[in-house]
Amino acid sequence: MKPLLCAFILVLLSSCSTVPRTTSSPAMGVTQVKKPPFTIIELSLIPWAAGREKGGTGYLFELTLSEPFASLDSVVYKGNMAVWKRDTMQLDKAIYTANMREKNTAQKELILDGDSIKEYGNTPPNRVSDHVDIFYRFRNKPQLYIHTKFKRKEPLLYM
Repeated sequence: MKPLLCAFILVLLSSCSTVPRTTSSPAMGVTQVKKPPFTIIELSLIPWAAGREKGGTGYLFELTLSEPFASLDSVVYKGNMAVWKRDTMQLDKAIYTANMREKNTAQKELILDGDSIKEYGNTPPNRVSDHVDIFYRFRNKPQLYIHTKFKRKEPLLYM
């Protein structure tokens, strides 16, 4: 009986690696694509900061496409999300904007000490992200395009 149980466990463990792998995200059924069905002419990112305490910071995105694309959904950058809106003032161009506010994260005081054990728990500072996630729907299916070539413009500092 014992050899039969061992053989059964061995079969179960060996079958774990034969599960098919997919490249699509299991969350929300979003599929990542390498080439979107629209052509991006320019994507610019403008950091902004409010002029009052606890007013917040964020990013203003401006996306210029070669032609209008009706089903742009949202943009994700550094874990923050915003929704695309079409700029209807310029009918001859396909310009979309998104105003993203950064999440308020409490800044912990950084511990600097000669003893590295006392520095345990420090979190590294925020690093500049090198990609923007663009979510859209194509043929009624949610898709994701990761864009890496965007232009960083001068920040807007409201006073």
